Amino acid sequence: MIVKAFEETAHSREPRHQAGIVAERQMAHYLHRSFGEDQDVIILHGLRLEDRNQPEHDDSTGACQIDHLLVHRYGFFIIESKSVTEEVRVRSDGSGGDEWTRTYDGKELGMPSPIRQAQRQSDFLRKFLQRHREDLVGRQSFGFRTIAKLFTGTDQRGFKSAPIQIMIAVSDKGKIKRKGGWKEPSEPFQTYVTKADLVTGKITHELERHRKGAKSDSRRKHGKYGKWSMEAPEVERVAEFLADQHVDRLAVSPVARCKHRGSDALTAQSGRYGPYWRCRKCEENTGMPRKCPKCGADKRQGNRVRIRKDESAYWRDCKECGTSEAIWTEV
Repeated sequence: MIVKAFEETAHSREPRHQAGIVAERQMAHYLHRSFGEDQDVIILHGLRLEDRNQPEHDDSTGACQIDHLLVHRYGFFIIESKSVTEEVRVRSDGSGGDEWTRTYDGKELGMPSPIRQAQRQSDFLRKFLQRHREDLVGRQSFGFRTIAKLFTGTDQRGFKSAPIQIMIAVSDKGKIKRKGGWKEPSEPFQTYVTKADLVTGKITHELERHRKGAKSDSRRKHGKYGKWSMEAPEVERVAEFLADQHVDRLAVSPVARCKHRGSDALTAQSGRYGPYWRCRKCEENTGMPRKCPKCGADKRQGNRVRIRKDESAYWRDCKECGTSEAIWTEV
């Protein structure tokens, strides 16, 4: 069942950005073929959430862009599509993390970890849902209400322990090389780095683990799988809520304010160091945000993020993840 597929509105002429859009559409095709008729699964494509309660470092509104979100009775899957024409290599960083590189024209280049990127999306989504839990999910079952109130102070169910699993989908033409025996994280639930055409099979496998884990006679064998769940109406309610919360990044100009006086009476200008805002009240300058909300890259990291003007709009382009979004539109 597909609730909504949000169209890509931030068009870019750059081949790498276009390749990213193609990869996302290919993944959407695979998900639709496998789960389009499944009444227990709801899929959202291109979901963008914004939350003032999770601000960025510069106090701007926090944002979370998810390529594909699958909502099911036992939790969620975040599927992050990665356009790869040659090869990605993953290795341990020696302290429990993962280091990624990609080859392009025969050269090996560093790249942000898509797993860490998806984990940040997961944290954002969990906090976002948790704040609205009373409207989305009911209270604990009668037998557990007293225990829940004793340990958590409330008998309201929430999303703190909801499984949000991560799938990194590498485009079909790319290759994945795990260096030094690196393996995906398996706690508290399995993460996958896999080719795009294999993602739906992995999801089906994980859904079965949750279903088996939900049976009381096999919970010990399946660990945390199946211990958290929603009823069918709650699954639909959560998915519809998220769809309603989607923010089209080109729907309106983002609200920007002067960092000196807090005024929104700004005009966009360009100078020696690129575009910036000029306050009409105090005549001071405020820099346009140069941090990618999707992967966390910023200008200081080798000019990975840049601001450009295209007609009446100013765009923020990230070379790392291919995100291109309008951050200011002249009126």
